[in-house]
Amino acid sequence: MHPMVKPALRRGWRDLNTVQFGMAPAHAMVVGPVDTATGSLLGLLDGTRGLPLLRDEGRRMGLPDGHVDTLVERLSASGLLDDAKGGGPEATDLRERKEVLDRLRPDLASLSLLAREPGAAVDRLAARRSLRVRVRGAGRVGVVLASLLAGAGVGEVDVRDIGRVEPWDVAPGG
Repeated sequence: MHPMVKPALRRGWRDLNTVQFGMAPAHAMVVGPVDTATGSLLGLLDGTRGLPLLRDEGRRMGLPDGHVDTLVERLSASGLLDDAKGGGPEATDLRERKEVLDRLRPDLASLSLLAREPGAAVDRLAARRSLRVRVRGAGRVGVVLASLLAGAGVGEVDVRDIGRVEPWDVAPGG
């Protein structure tokens, strides 16, 4: 596991010993008391380190053995952590397509709040790539809908329309 605080949850310190993750009441969580070393460790939960490296960093900060694992377990159980390397094979394939994943990062951040388990959000996002959607009608609504589906990472969007585009069919976004 490569734990990371879910990117949609901004972190803010309420006081010297209390940190709040997330601002919206539906997702916000307050954690405390947090000592200085644990607060520094929270900054390392960015998905670039696996648990062995985090444990080493914790020891260098003077944290007792088991503290890193306990913190990661508690934050994960609270729905605050994601796994930067988690998910199945489709998620791994998506991560390898950096330009696609970069474009879909806002979707991934939002999904991470709905899919609480680490790695589940990227699995859901990767599953979109296997979807096929047919939009019937390329009018004002159909074209905008098709562009939104394609922009959200749907694998194949097939727009069907037998008519001609007329001036009244043109709308912002399509």
